[in-house]
Amino acid sequence: MTEPVEPTEAAADAVAVPAPIRRLDPFIGLSTAVHAASGVYALLLGSGGSTAASIFTGWQIVTDLVRKAAAAQDPAAEIPTEGFDPEAWWLEHGDGEPLGYSSSLLNSLAPTAAGRDQVLRTYFEASEEDRADGRKLPTAAHEAIADLVARGVIKVIVTTNFDRLLERALESRGVQAQVIHRSDQIEGMTPLPHRDATIVKLHGDYADLDKRNTVDELSQYPVEQDALLGRILDEYGLIICGWSGEWDVALVRALEQAKSRRYPIFWSSYRLPSEPARKLIAQIGAVRIDNTGADELFTGLRDRLDALDRLASPPMSREIAVARLKRYLPDPAHRIETHDLVMDEVKRVEALIGDRERYPLAVVAGTLKDDFGCSMTTGSGNTGPTSTRCCTFWRTARTSPVRNTVRCGREPFSGL
Repeated sequence: MTEPVEPTEAAADAVAVPAPIRRLDPFIGLSTAVHAASGVYALLLGSGGSTAASIFTGWQIVTDLVRKAAAAQDPAAEIPTEGFDPEAWWLEHGDGEPLGYSSSLLNSLAPTAAGRDQVLRTYFEASEEDRADGRKLPTAAHEAIADLVARGVIKVIVTTNFDRLLERALESRGVQAQVIHRSDQIEGMTPLPHRDATIVKLHGDYADLDKRNTVDELSQYPVEQDALLGRILDEYGLIICGWSGEWDVALVRALEQAKSRRYPIFWSSYRLPSEPARKLIAQIGAVRIDNTGADELFTGLRDRLDALDRLASPPMSREIAVARLKRYLPDPAHRIETHDLVMDEVKRVEALIGDRERYPLAVVAGTLKDDFGCSMTTGSGNTGPTSTRCCTFWRTARTSPVRNTVRCGREPFSGL
């Protein structure tokens, strides 16, 4: 028999360590919140999404322009790729004005508006070489955001970027966004709830000369823009992605001074947030989604919303299925929806046929041992909707531009 062990002094003083609290992935909270409140959440996009498309930030463009000016001034000089100080060079060779995207730097390089446009266009518009290499084109994040806008989930996008990648992605889906990139556009803009999509470019568009990128330029927004931003932060939930929260003083101040917190704020970052960003996250009560880049965030959100839609959709009745097929079939643009609708039902019936407990396999006289026959009306009406849909598909497709082959298992239904 084992002698009882007397508790030691250390054991008596030991404090029980509570088990770690298990929490749901914040991505789950984001997905369910957005799914439950379509059009209620706005996006705040920083440069992270555009740098993935090889688009320079504003300061990177300034640095590159100064390097070009330095090379043009002294062709024999070696301009370092790394460690070049554009402010020091401009202080020595410039006109004494602060170095910025809208300073006399551009006027020095290109005196006319058309010339400035051509200089800047090379940083934002894809050349043939860029297209071949996949640079300066909408990324997976831009495409996913465009899908979210097209389905009505997102209506308002606030961005610090100058480029037009998001506009291009939206146009490819037939969405013409209202783009606000100057404060004088705000007074006559369509109210936010009345447009399918509104993009607010806080720092301007690349074709504008009043863009903001220096610390001084980012410390104060025009009154009209500040009011619009305050309204968005007051009335919408927010999904922040690709924004560091360090240099945009006016934007940080707007977030800090937001009147209410009607809806949650989600903050996604590819790397761990910086110390200023962590303080801001704590102050505004944002939910962090760490180690998640723009592509992963928005493609993941789109896919999760699709899954929630499927879960929420009731089974289609025969009448709804027929009506939907009749609407899809005459229009070639709906060929994917037609295929998915029919194939989903065919797969369902295929699964029913394979259920040997509910529908035992019967050998039909005169057939091979491994063959079996099945009726579209077998199973107390379980396949009734399928028979109706396939018959509708066959009758309509004979005179429709959509002439597909419906496959069941390995062999196609023929006769279309």
